[in-house]
Amino acid sequence: MEEERPLLWKRSGYSFGRRQHTTRFKLSSYAVKRPLGRRLWIASACFLLWAPTAGTAAGTSLHRSLVQVLTTANPPDVRVPWRRTGPKSWTGSGVIIAGARILTAAHVVADQVMVEVRRAGNGRRYTATVEHVCHPCDLALLSVADGEFFKGSKALPIGHLPELQQPVEVHGFPEGGSGLAITSGIVSRIDVDYYGHTSYTRLLLVQVDAAVNSGNSGGPAVSDGKLVGIAISALEDAENIGYIVPAPIVRHFLNDVKDGRFDGFPDLGFWAQSLESPALRSKLGLKPDQGGLLVTAVTEEGSGHGVMQPGDVLLAINGIAIDADGSVEIADGVRVDGTFLEQRPQVGETLNLTLLRNGKVLERTVVMRTSEYLVPPGAFDRDLPYRIYAGLVFQPLTARYLFSSKGRQNWLRVYYLNPVMGGTTTRVPNRGIPGRREVVILTGVLTDELTRGYEDIKNTVILSIDGTVVRDLAHLSDLLDSGEGEFVTILTELGQEIVLERKAAEAAHAEILRRYQIPRDRADDLLLSAE
Repeated sequence: MEEERPLLWKRSGYSFGRRQHTTRFKLSSYAVKRPLGRRLWIASACFLLWAPTAGTAAGTSLHRSLVQVLTTANPPDVRVPWRRTGPKSWTGSGVIIAGARILTAAHVVADQVMVEVRRAGNGRRYTATVEHVCHPCDLALLSVADGEFFKGSKALPIGHLPELQQPVEVHGFPEGGSGLAITSGIVSRIDVDYYGHTSYTRLLLVQVDAAVNSGNSGGPAVSDGKLVGIAISALEDAENIGYIVPAPIVRHFLNDVKDGRFDGFPDLGFWAQSLESPALRSKLGLKPDQGGLLVTAVTEEGSGHGVMQPGDVLLAINGIAIDADGSVEIADGVRVDGTFLEQRPQVGETLNLTLLRNGKVLERTVVMRTSEYLVPPGAFDRDLPYRIYAGLVFQPLTARYLFSSKGRQNWLRVYYLNPVMGGTTTRVPNRGIPGRREVVILTGVLTDELTRGYEDIKNTVILSIDGTVVRDLAHLSDLLDSGEGEFVTILTELGQEIVLERKAAEAAHAEILRRYQIPRDRADDLLLSAE
C-alpha cells in the first residue's frame, strides 16, 4: 500500500499586492525519500552515483560537505487531532555550511521526534538537533553535538542568485541507492511562486532542469563551487523540472536567525490592482513611461498601514520601478512578482516607497514587520489545537488542514479557500466580524445519541456560541465552559444550528471521551489557559 505523498500547489502569474485573478495549479511532490519498497518517485536514469575518478575533481571536493538526513517523525492527525499518526521514517539530504551547521529543507525534519545525519561515504550515524526552522521558506538548520562528525568536513560557501542558463549540479541521496548522486542541468526559470511545504507563501523560486529525485530534498544546488540553492521539490509527470530555494532566500533565513530566533518574511500588507488599462492610467494621471499598482486596501496589521492609502499608486520600492502588471526586473531579462522587494529586508528594517497621491509624487519610509494570519499556514513540530464538547470536535482553520486529504475532500464548503489560494499573506476579510483572531471550524461529530442529526454538519465555520461571536478557539472553549441556561446553541456561518441540552451534554461528555478512547477533551495549551 502506497503512502500518500505531500503535495505542492504551484500557482503561476503575478499577484503583487494580493491581487486575485485566474489561477493555474501544477501538482508537484516533495523530494523526500521514503523507506525502500515505495515506488520510484520520478523515474530518471540521468543521475550519477558519486565515485572519485580523475574527471570528478569537483565532486571529490564537494562530498566532504554533503550529508544524508534520516528523520523519524510522528505527525499529528488532522482527522483526530488528539493523537498522532504513528512513527514514520524518511530520508533527505543536507549540506554543511559555515559555523559547523547543516542546512536542509524544513519538510525533511517536519514533526520530527529524532533526526540523524551521516556524512557522504561514511556509514556512521550521529544524532542531530533542529536549531532553527522556517516552514514558509522550507529551510532548517541542524547542529550535531559530537564534534567528531565535522572532522575532515568542508563548509560549502553560499553564492548568489544564479543567472538563467547557468549550469548547476544537484547533490543528494535520492531513491534507487544508498550513495551520493549528482545530477546536472541549467537554471531554466526564476520566479516568485508558492513553496509546497506550506502551500501558502510566495517567495523567490528557481526552476532547474537537473533531476530532483525522491531523497534529494535539502541537498545543495551548486554552481562554480558555491551553493546557489537548496533542492525542495519537482514537478510530477514531467521530466527534469525541479525547484530550489535560491541563495538570497537562504541568506535571508541565516541572517534572520543570527539573534537566536526566527522572525519571518515581512510584507507591506496591501491589496492592489494592476494598471495595464490605458483608461485607468489616464484617469490617475500616469505618464506613458510610468508603471505602478493602484492600492485598493491596506490591512491594519501590514507594514504599510498609516503610510499607504487606498487610491495611492505604488510606483517604486527602494528606487526599483514597478511595472503596470506588478512585476519588477531583478536581472537582465528576468522579471518577477514585486512581492520579492517586500521580502528582501529583515523584520525591523526599512523600505523606501515612491507613491503617487492626488497627482503628487511622495517618498515614504516604512518599518517592515510580518503580518498575522486569520487562516495561518498551520503549525508543525507541535500538537494540534482542538476542543471536544459532547462529541463535537472543534479546530482552528489552517492551510495545513485545507491541504490535508480531509480538507481537500470537503474544501470546507465555505469561501475561505479563495483568499488562501489567492496568496493572501495578511488577514483575509473578517466577514464583518470585528475582533476575530482565527476561524474555528467543526471538523467532526462523534456519533452518540446526543449528537444525532448533526453528523453532516462538519467542516463548517462556527459563528457563535449562545449568541456570542467566537473570536478564536480559546474563546470558544471559555464560552462552552462558562455557559449557562438550559440549552447550548451553536450557530454556524451557514446558518445551521446545533442545539444541545446543557445538563445532558455535560453528563454525556466524559462517557463519550471514554468510549472513543480520547484522553482529554482539549489540547494542552487550552488546558493551561483554563487553569
